[in-house]
Amino acid sequence: MRSTNSTNSKSWLVAASILAAFALSACGGDDDAASTNTDGATATTSEPKEGESAPAAPSGNAPAPSGEAVRSAKVRISGFAYDPDPVTIQVGGKVTWLNEDAEPHTATAEDGAFDTGVLEEGKLKSESFKEAGTFTYVCTIHPGMNGTVEVVEPG
Repeated sequence: MRSTNSTNSKSWLVAASILAAFALSACGGDDDAASTNTDGATATTSEPKEGESAPAAPSGNAPAPSGEAVRSAKVRISGFAYDPDPVTIQVGGKVTWLNEDAEPHTATAEDGAFDTGVLEEGKLKSESFKEAGTFTYVCTIHPGMNGTVEVVEPG
């Protein structure tokens, strides 16, 4: 005959195991959205679920450990502003814009060198920069939004 204490312990372990399995199965997910770059490559980001906000992207444009410009950078569009601004990358590098606003935005070069097209909330778009220079851009929907990409030769 089993003791009541042993049966209660086993019942507790079974219940805890079921709860742990349920919690783990609720994690993750693969609801990805993709946007296509001008060079035909595809960038992927997770769509926030209803009631969730987009994951926070690191802000700032920290230089590479060598002190040189970064090879790629992410610019968050939030609060009707580009962050970071300016962004500095190496020649051949890329900038990815992620729209965290509920309103649609663009990142369109004033000289026509690049155009992300309209980015809805949660969408992203990348552009590669093959030449050194300073590229100013604007949101064509909200002309008060301006940004700059500085492209430098690797040091």
